[in-house]
Amino acid sequence: MLEPALKNRKIELLAQNFRPDEIDEIGRLLFKKYNSHLLTGTETHFTLSPRKCAAALVDECIEKDRVEKLIELIVSLDDQTILGRQVRIEGLEEFLNNLAHTGTVYDFRKRRLVKARKELDLQPGWGSLNEGKRYSITVMSLDVAGNSALVSKYGNRVMEKVYFHLRRFLENRIYRYDGRIWNFAGDGGIVAFTFRGHQDRGVLCALEIQRSLPIFHLQMESSLKESIALRIGLDTGKLKFSNQTGNIVSEVINYASHLEKQNTSAGGVSISGNLHGEISSRIASVFECTGEFEGRPAYCMPNRLDLL
Repeated sequence: MLEPALKNRKIELLAQNFRPDEIDEIGRLLFKKYNSHLLTGTETHFTLSPRKCAAALVDECIEKDRVEKLIELIVSLDDQTILGRQVRIEGLEEFLNNLAHTGTVYDFRKRRLVKARKELDLQPGWGSLNEGKRYSITVMSLDVAGNSALVSKYGNRVMEKVYFHLRRFLENRIYRYDGRIWNFAGDGGIVAFTFRGHQDRGVLCALEIQRSLPIFHLQMESSLKESIALRIGLDTGKLKFSNQTGNIVSEVINYASHLEKQNTSAGGVSISGNLHGEISSRIASVFECTGEFEGRPAYCMPNRLDLL
């Protein structure tokens, strides 16, 4: 049984991506004699709207316990041809992400829905992104400022323990904003956000990480005599997804990484002009333009965020 909100999203997904005759064809792939006019009691010379056709099909699948088969069929039709037209299903990944929150995910290798496991739900593709497909992503690059000096002063063993606890701390904040760690190497890494509102969520996550870092220091027991400081840079744009996220080559990732390492001070957050133009005006207002970086406008917070 689909939850009401998820049922409505499924209807919208069908209505926005398929014509009425295509929705009927999908119905016939599930039920031999499917006919939306008969189901809705509409005379055949009247044209049904895509939404009415979609609602009829979803209701029929709910009644006949074929909802999972409908979802699996829709996923299989992405980038395929139906009634002579190639379809690219917009909003499919967001729907699958919403579905994952109910405890069911689509396994692209098995090509079917499976019950979510924690390790699957938190995989780099959210259990929703498809290998080789392009998506709009907000990328966060972060690392510890002065890492080499800290390792030299305290040694690898001490810092490895600190960074282990730092990653656990970061994961809690990142997952709260539905982000995923794509790459992490000791003192820093790459984090990704996608789906609706990913630009705002990425920036808010970065701000929360910096603001809550003093709490991390108070809670952690270690021999460090000083607090560690993070630099964070973000960019947004389209990139081609791969499940091997460490191998993704993208200007979005490169720019976020360069912005963080070369144009961000310790305790700060910097964002690209592209990202600044896509976040809400309220969030954008706390950033100041610092001029151009690598030929593009860049913005940063005017003050450190990680001090009590």
